[in-house]
Formats: sequence, C-alpha cells, structure tokens
Amino acid sequence: MEEILRFENVTIGYGEKDVVKDFSCTVKRGEFVSLIGPNGSGKSTLIHAITGIVGIKSGKVYIDGKDNANLSAKERAQITAVVPQTFQAGFAFKAKEIVAMGRHPFLKRMQSETEEDYKLIDQALEQTGTLPLRERKITQLSGGERQRIIISAALAQQPQLLILDEPTNHLDIQYTLEVMQLMQKLNREQGLTIFAVLHDINMAARFSDRILVLNEGRKVRDGQVSEIIREEVLKPVYKIDLVVRENPLTNAAEIVPLRSNKMAQRTSNGKRVHIICGGGSGSYIIEAFHNKGFEVSCGVLNVGDSDYELCQSLGIKTVAEKPYCEISSQSFDENRQTIESADLVVLTDVDIGRSNLKNIEVLEHLSSQKLYVVRENASDYTGGIGDRIIRSLLSEKKALSLGKDELMSILNE
Repeated sequence: MEEILRFENVTIGYGEKDVVKDFSCTVKRGEFVSLIGPNGSGKSTLIHAITGIVGIKSGKVYIDGKDNANLSAKERAQITAVVPQTFQAGFAFKAKEIVAMGRHPFLKRMQSETEEDYKLIDQALEQTGTLPLRERKITQLSGGERQRIIISAALAQQPQLLILDEPTNHLDIQYTLEVMQLMQKLNREQGLTIFAVLHDINMAARFSDRILVLNEGRKVRDGQVSEIIREEVLKPVYKIDLVVRENPLTNAAEIVPLRSNKMAQRTSNGKRVHIICGGGSGSYIIEAFHNKGFEVSCGVLNVGDSDYELCQSLGIKTVAEKPYCEISSQSFDENRQTIESADLVVLTDVDIGRSNLKNIEVLEHLSSQKLYVVRENASDYTGGIGDRIIRSLLSEKKALSLGKDELMSILNE
C-alpha cells in the first residue's frame, strides 16, 4: 500500500527539553493506526507537528509524499482533517454552519459555498447520522452529538487522512463507543486512513489495525494489536501491574489494570500541588502528580463532576461544592486556605463560567506558590473576566503558561 504519512527521525522540543525524540513511522493508505502511551509521552505533540502548530527541531514529516514544512495551512487542510479532544464554539452556531467550516480550505478569499459544497456538507452530516441535527445550535447538543458534528466538519474536507487527537477523552462510554464505531465504519467501508491518539488502550485494541507505543518521547513498539496488547509490553511502559485477557463479547484483547498494586508502589516526595480543574480537564494531570508522589489537592469541584469522582477514587483531598451550584464564599475561603499550603498550583484546560469564576479569582491571592497555566482549547464564558485575570498573572510573571506535554515533561524530570 502507498504511504500517506511518514515521520522521519523527528525530534520536537520546548526550549532545551526534547518531548519527542528521533521518532519514525509510516502510515499507509487505508490503515487505522493508533498511538498510545503514558501522559506526557509526546502523543499530542506529534499531532501538533502534523498540523503545523509546533515546529520540529530535526527530521521530516511527509504528508502524501510532500514535505510538511513546505505546505501552507490551506494545502495541509486539503489533505488532512483533525478531530480534536474538545471543540469550543464562541457563538451558538448551527450544526450545519460548523460543518461548513470544513469546506473553507477549498474556498477562495471572500468566496461563499457553492451548491456542490452544500451537497458535501449534507453528505458529511448523513455519514455521521446527524443530518436531522443540521438546524440545531451546537450549544443545544449532547457531548456525543457535538463530537459527531465535529467529525462531520472533518469529513466535509474530504480528507485523505483523518487525525484524531483523543476524540473521546471527555465522552461517557456510550458516546465513546458511538464515535469509535463510526471511525471504524469510515475506515472499513470507505478506506479512510485514520491516525489516532487514544488514551483508552482497550479502545485502541478493539478498533485499530496497528498500534504504536510511545514512552518518554520515544517509539518503543510498533506492531499489530496482538503484538502490542501484551503484559510484557505494557507493564514497563505504564509502570502498572495489569493482566491481558480476551473479551468473549468483542473478540478483542483487553487490559485490566490493577490499581491497588500501583498505589502500593507509590512513595511520597513531600511536595504539595493544588490542581484547579473540572469537567475531566484534570484527569491526566491529577493522576500524573499523584503517581509521582505529590500530595495532591483539588478544588473547588462540584460533587458529581468527573474530576471530583477521580479524586474520590484516589483518596485526594477535594474542596467540594454542591452539584450545579456556584462556588460559595465558604468554599472559596476553604480553597484559598488549601492553596496556601501547596508548593505548586496548576490551572488546567477548564472552561470558565460564572459557576467556577471564583476558582480563577482565587489565583490573585497567591503568595509564593508557583502557578502553571495549561490552557489550550478552553473557553471563557464570563465576558472575558477570567481570561483577563489569567493574562494579568502571566504578564506580571506570576504564572507560567505550558502545554500539557510540556508540563508532563517537567514532572518527569
């Protein structure tokens, strides 16, 4: 089969720190290739290298045989389409308007969509089963429906290569299966090439043709599912005890992590970190700091929030608020006191609204704590109040802005 994507000895870094090191791989047309690995191993950074968000220190990336460095953003978008972890629309666009954005790479400046473009937009909506939603506002849709609309926008580009950056990270199991089954259908029935970063190893095992394993910025394995989903391959990479078994219902290999064994190996490093998160934005970061021996605290989180549930399962101190309620003065004060005892504070990629604005305002009261701000796709629904506070902290050098991979690299030093 002809190749569609090739990494050739690629090294990517932030400053002096290399996040991806001498990475090489080839993806052929029609393949469904998944990239897995621990947090901070450089998976999303590789996606950013394909899309041109980050540059590379050395090596080459080729898309459809062309040097990616020589492609314009428009030329790149005519070959590849990306489905991100989350999509935040600044306005209440209709679903069809979101999907129409997929046709922009093929339009000239100031040109409107043609009749053919509208046919392709409806065709993309039909492929994802969302044609009945075309007139609905994106803000009125469920998480699974929104993600299928974003996939529709990607399909409207008619890409030769579809890139998935943890597309189910914030979805529940129903919508996760919905999205992954759709991806498999597009791959099997239409021959669409898929290169996916997946956090869920079992989903990668169930839906992929081939799996790449990345660890500490290096490719450690590349093979068929049966060659990768093995205890001797995954245990040293994820540093966790696990068992691999065959699922009789899906006829696919799956892993069963033994968290208790992992927690038993954890030793405290005597440092404290407070993480401001919510909506699943803190899951990677919470576990990463916890497993590195930090005494982790989080807040303020609403009871029932996915990050709250993770904290409860790990026994992490959490400043909690009632479900669906704004942060009270009492919770604000408790959160501030908890932060004062921390050595480090991390603000994750969480959306800011009226209900959690006090989580941003509390940062103005920091004393000597380091503050890391990890904001890549999050939105501010407070009329810019939250973002202004964050920009002020950054401009006054009271905070440092980092990408998630960069934060994980610092943590792993």
